[in-house]
Amino acid sequence: MGSSSALLSSLTAATNRLSLASASSSSFNGSARLLGSRGAPPSLVVASPPPPPLQIRAMKKIQGKVVCASNDKTIAVEVTRIAPHKKYKKRIKTSKKYHVHDPDNTCKVGDIVTVVKCAPVSKSKSFVVAEVKTGRTPSTQLPAPALPSFEPAASA
Repeated sequence: MGSSSALLSSLTAATNRLSLASASSSSFNGSARLLGSRGAPPSLVVASPPPPPLQIRAMKKIQGKVVCASNDKTIAVEVTRIAPHKKYKKRIKTSKKYHVHDPDNTCKVGDIVTVVKCAPVSKSKSFVVAEVKTGRTPSTQLPAPALPSFEPAASA
């Protein structure tokens, strides 16, 4: 009986060591691990929290010129950028058109607008008008052009 109890205690010690090893290897994100050595009680080691996920903050606000305002609540804004050529380093002007949500239909062709990225409004619209830099307000009307008066020459 003495040998069977010694065998039982050695088996329980072996299973305890296996459970500690599996607990230390399967920890998620390394937040807390149980580390132990032979015969010594395990100690709790707390690692630093994981870094926050990367956030892309590019192109939140862009400025461009309105090139089409014929659709309802949608305008087309052309954004022009100047960037160096990869190989020849010459500065090249590139332009791209964006469909922008204009909820009040205030923008006209030729206006310079600032647009802000937002949640998608439709399949092609992910920007909304933030500010109209130049252009006329809807209440301001241009005066009608004055036509010269035409008087036929009097025949004598």
